[in-house]
Amino acid sequence: MKKPILLTILLALSTALLTANPFCANEKATREYFHKLCDYIAEQKQDVPVIFIGGYYMRDLVAGYKMFGEKRYLDTAIAYGDRLLEKQSARGYWQTGYGRIYLADTGSALGLFIVLYDHVDKERKQKYFNAVQRYVDAIERDGMVRPSGALDVGVKLDTNGVPTTVYGEDYSTSSSLTGGEVFTWMYHMTKLEKYRQIAYNTQKWVLSTMRDDGVIPYNHPGGKSDLRIKGSATNDFNLWTNSLYLTSAYTGEGLLSFDRYCGKPTWKKELRAKIKPHIDYVLKTQNPDGTWSAPGPWDQKRSPGIINFLIWYYQDVEKDPRIPRAVQKFGAFILVPANGKTFGLLNEGPTVEPGKINSYDCVTSLTGRALADMLKPGIDVEW
Repeated sequence: MKKPILLTILLALSTALLTANPFCANEKATREYFHKLCDYIAEQKQDVPVIFIGGYYMRDLVAGYKMFGEKRYLDTAIAYGDRLLEKQSARGYWQTGYGRIYLADTGSALGLFIVLYDHVDKERKQKYFNAVQRYVDAIERDGMVRPSGALDVGVKLDTNGVPTTVYGEDYSTSSSLTGGEVFTWMYHMTKLEKYRQIAYNTQKWVLSTMRDDGVIPYNHPGGKSDLRIKGSATNDFNLWTNSLYLTSAYTGEGLLSFDRYCGKPTWKKELRAKIKPHIDYVLKTQNPDGTWSAPGPWDQKRSPGIINFLIWYYQDVEKDPRIPRAVQKFGAFILVPANGKTFGLLNEGPTVEPGKINSYDCVTSLTGRALADMLKPGIDVEW
């Protein structure tokens, strides 16, 4: 017996609603834009010297390969990974590409090895693992797992660029990226409890610094933002305002990696509950145009990772209806080429407006990561 036409239509509509992507108002246009961005990266950004930016660019290409099946994307990312392996020092660290050794930048870069691991041959797999093993061994050996649970900033260099001593400071971004991402991956690979414990301690420390209203501070004493200093307007601005949304984005990157792969439900429940005030704050303070932060080269240009953070929260923690709306709003903004120019997207080229030539590798690479997740949630952290 044939189904009534109305029932057939209703079933089709309900199926479409269930399978529709809640994060893309225009999925076809978003997909085309991300494809275009991947083409740009493969053609123009094959060997970015700053490792955290290069790492994000290549992570975009790995996602692009998985989405579009274009082998040249994967080949470009693997070639960059080979060069990254060569840049590791005998001591176990990487130079940032701008004359410093920061655990934060290194965490972003090593995220490339993590997402490439399932797409390379056995020999490269071993090289990736060995490199990350040397890195985490160096962190433990040099005392950069801090008593607070945080990770240190990195290693100081002398006037000749030779590594000397560690900073001896709790740092928010290294705790998120190397702590939450790299140490969790090492637990994922080895099942050694010490790596999971270090990863948990870093995430617990980051969230312990959060203010009651949900703002997470950018604690970087060497960068003049120190939680130990009270009564300084400049210090307070640097802690709580100047880097608010980049801190959110990097916190999210570490936390979602930890949440997905730590394998300990009690810890996941604890950290998910603690992060809710921050999610509320980020949703309440989105700009009318769909971005976050005041326009500028520092905080806003590192903010697109908030999209990945929100999508994880919606998918894995709570179906907050504000999140798809917020993500779609950002998507609607970024698909307009003129907006991309003022936002900093290099693939769109600089704007011709006087005083508004804002083009940055950082925002281009991180926007790619956000677009990938909008199209296929979790694609950036598929281990």
